[in-house]
Amino acid sequence: MVGAGGPRGYAPDFLRPEPHAFQTDIDTALHQIATTPHDRIRYELTAAVGGHSWDPDSSRPAPRQLLGALDRGEDHFARRLADEMARFWHAALAPSWSAVRARLEADVTARASDIAHCGLAETLNRLAPNLEWHDGELVIHLLPGSVHQLTLDADAVIMTPSVFVDRAVFCAAEPPGAPDPRAPLIVYPAAKADCLPSAQDHPLIGAMRLKLLAELSQPRSTTEIAQRLYLSPATVSYHLQILHRAGLVTRTRRSRHVLYQRLGGTKPGTR
Repeated sequence: MVGAGGPRGYAPDFLRPEPHAFQTDIDTALHQIATTPHDRIRYELTAAVGGHSWDPDSSRPAPRQLLGALDRGEDHFARRLADEMARFWHAALAPSWSAVRARLEADVTARASDIAHCGLAETLNRLAPNLEWHDGELVIHLLPGSVHQLTLDADAVIMTPSVFVDRAVFCAAEPPGAPDPRAPLIVYPAAKADCLPSAQDHPLIGAMRLKLLAELSQPRSTTEIAQRLYLSPATVSYHLQILHRAGLVTRTRRSRHVLYQRLGGTKPGTR
């Protein structure tokens, strides 16, 4: 059960596609936007312009740019949106994405540890100041003065951290009659970097990756590291990708092999 006040000024949910996997890359997300079915685009744009059933008072005149972009049909509109979002991504987010993604992954790992140690209810109550689990319901409190309310029954809820919000935001869920109903999507603020446990004292975040860093004083391939640590190559590859995105290891290709090395060749945890 998800209870929440309705949003003021609904934004189309197809701009926030439902992730198909834990580590969805930007190209996959943009492809989902560009190939959004016609009926979903039409339904959500109508709601955005004419007032969503969550908040009928949010209607406002459609911008001329929006109407002009729709003149060539939903396919062209979706592709144009994806192209514009790609330009924004490369100009504004890509340069710092490694650090942002490392923080998000650390947040997810820390929350998993909290669930194991403290339970789901207490963990949910810690995610955001306006989010609480109460009597079997997950409730989002909107800004003071909001009177509209939406209650949804759902088999699952997608929870995702963000570095761009300071309160929980209710993004995607469909009322009866919507095309291709989606699971509710709740975005919560990721913990600040200085609030997350460090790799040295948090085993879920750091133990495996510290072992990998210790092996990378010289260039090694995924297969070589897997053999040395008695791990599967897939497991090693997963952790190496995270370390590389965080800027802790370098990656170079030599013949048919990709070699990883600890940045600077120094021991982990030392300066």
